[in-house]
Amino acid sequence: MGARVIRGGFVLCVGLFLAGCGDPLSGVPKYQDVPLADDAGQADVVTPETPRTPVTDAPPRRGLLGLFGARAAAAKRDDATELAAAGGATLDEDADRPRKRARAPRPGAPDAREIPFGTRLPYGQIARVCDAPRRKLGKKIEGYPERRSTYVLYDSAPDTSSARSFYLTGFDDGCARQFTAALVIFGSPESYEQIHYGPSGEAQPISETDKAYEKVKRRVCGVRKGKPCGSKMRRLERDTVFVSVYERFGSNPRWKNILLHDGEVVAMDMKD
Repeated sequence: MGARVIRGGFVLCVGLFLAGCGDPLSGVPKYQDVPLADDAGQADVVTPETPRTPVTDAPPRRGLLGLFGARAAAAKRDDATELAAAGGATLDEDADRPRKRARAPRPGAPDAREIPFGTRLPYGQIARVCDAPRRKLGKKIEGYPERRSTYVLYDSAPDTSSARSFYLTGFDDGCARQFTAALVIFGSPESYEQIHYGPSGEAQPISETDKAYEKVKRRVCGVRKGKPCGSKMRRLERDTVFVSVYERFGSNPRWKNILLHDGEVVAMDMKD
């Protein structure tokens, strides 16, 4: 199954089945009980697509809808110019805006470990790969934000729906981040806030990525804990995103959640 990105409204179930095919995400955790605003946005979902040759148990070609929603607004071109003028900026080959000087992950960061290209990681781990050219990372699947992307996702084996290596680029040290997954979903900060700051937010458990997001939001948006980012959301979404990593293309009682901000892996935890 070739990989493709499918975008849908901020809904919590999967539609559009092919004849004879079941729901490939019937077991993926969903926020069924979370009230959503009428103007909720869209999600960026990365998932394998159906091959052109018939496969009896192939997942549907269409119909995967996101858990988070809301695509991030694109950053202005003059903001990139200002960043370059600040000094030490470099231009990523997969994004047309410059990034700041490289910096290594902080001690104890989830991605502090470096592995040689070609290493197979167990599900749930993330590591840096610094010795592989971009052309060997696989098929470019999606970028976040959608325009002039800060982070770009690559699929090493887009013709399968089983767990395989994915690579993320866009980090300040110039190294890709590798992890194992069968399904990957980008979730914008705006969508996160619609869920966690909504009527049902207080009932949800607090994880490491939740705590880390509060710190990032306070620093960027200047608002206190539990309050939406507000007018600076556009700025926050330029380089901040949640990455949900699923082990299989079906039942997933738990999944890994990764928070990226400002060219770093800020936090990673397990959601259920």
